[in-house]
Amino acid sequence: MDSQSTVRNINMIKVVPAILENNLNDIKKRVEQVKPFVDLIHLDVMDGQFVPNNTFNDPAALAENKLGIKISVHLMIAHPEFFIKKWNLDEVETVFVHKEAATNLNEAISLIKSINKKVGVAINPHTSSYDIKDYLDQIDELLVMGVEPGFASQAFNSDVLAKIAYLKKDRPNLIISVDGGINMESKNKIIKAGADILCANSYIFKSSDIKTAIDSLKS
Repeated sequence: MDSQSTVRNINMIKVVPAILENNLNDIKKRVEQVKPFVDLIHLDVMDGQFVPNNTFNDPAALAENKLGIKISVHLMIAHPEFFIKKWNLDEVETVFVHKEAATNLNEAISLIKSINKKVGVAINPHTSSYDIKDYLDQIDELLVMGVEPGFASQAFNSDVLAKIAYLKKDRPNLIISVDGGINMESKNKIIKAGADILCANSYIFKSSDIKTAIDSLKS
């Protein structure tokens, strides 16, 4: 990739704090920590089936207790088709479903469109780019997992860099976000591969200076 392309990606990069908590109060605390510095959060929702972990999974509670910020909902749950419409909340901007979890990905994509949300599809590190290519023209954002989904503080899997680069070359206008293992060591490689959005949890929330942590991922 030439230097001009690298500069373009860095200038356009967006950092979105990823929030992975068990209850609404802890989510609110995390939101208050980052709200002065970002306009969007990435909310991880896990069911203990598709991934070996459980997190907050109560859209009705969010409807009653607004967070005051736009949300990308990352449904790391089995059979997401049954739950998509429950996330038709005012603050939800994008709904992500996993290619590996959806019984019928076309149906899931149609359901997200039916509630007028942006369509996001997530793929795990070992899912081939060929398995997702037929769906790319139907979605707004592709989320490439840099770790196996389920837990924070995992090391970034560098094997996904080639996949990001291939997909970005194939679909230059596709927004590609990366979630998992984001830190100062991995972020430049991810950006150079073609990512547009970095979703970070541990690097941001374990920092003593959250603003500086967010800014450092952009710079």
